[in-house]
Amino acid sequence: MKLQRIQLDIEQSVLAQTLNRMKARESIPASPRRALIRAQLIEKVDEMKLSVFATRIGWLGVAYSERGIAAIKLPRHSRAQTLADLQSDFPRGVLVKEPPPAIARELIEYVEGRRNRFDLKLDWSSIKPFQRAVLQAAHKIPFGETRTYGWVARAIGKSQASRAVGRALATNPIPIILPCHRVLASDGGLHGYAGGLSLKKKLLQLEGALA
Repeated sequence: MKLQRIQLDIEQSVLAQTLNRMKARESIPASPRRALIRAQLIEKVDEMKLSVFATRIGWLGVAYSERGIAAIKLPRHSRAQTLADLQSDFPRGVLVKEPPPAIARELIEYVEGRRNRFDLKLDWSSIKPFQRAVLQAAHKIPFGETRTYGWVARAIGKSQASRAVGRALATNPIPIILPCHRVLASDGGLHGYAGGLSLKKKLLQLEGALA
């Protein structure tokens, strides 16, 4: 009986300690840092604005915030198609009838052959380091010129990473401004482009890089 009593006392003590720990956890407030991160993420999504506008080569779409342009959707034949592309990537974005004047002006001037550089602010926050390095290298290719995937790989110090460079360019979220269309295969072929080879050819012809 005495042994059973001791064992019961031990079990009750363990149970009491467990209950005390559970109560202590309940009284601990939520992590301020976790709450801040969550608020920042929600704010980042909610503040994204979406806009679609017509250009000479089709309907362009842009997603932007105070941090700058986060995405450009290459031209489609209709406003509805471009808007669907934008909302697929930014389902909580706010649709705005007209984009900021500078965004529409610079992109329209470019497709009309009246602009060879952009002064627009870009939002790099969702672009991972390797892709960012690739796109920054592509951004340095002068208007009217082209480079190869191998050139970009060497420019970022990854001479054997041509295929990875190709994948990074293929998923460029801000095409045209970050000119992945200026990167060609080693044999001079157009290779691939998210908007299709005909659009890539059209952009290079617009810039005078192709006859």
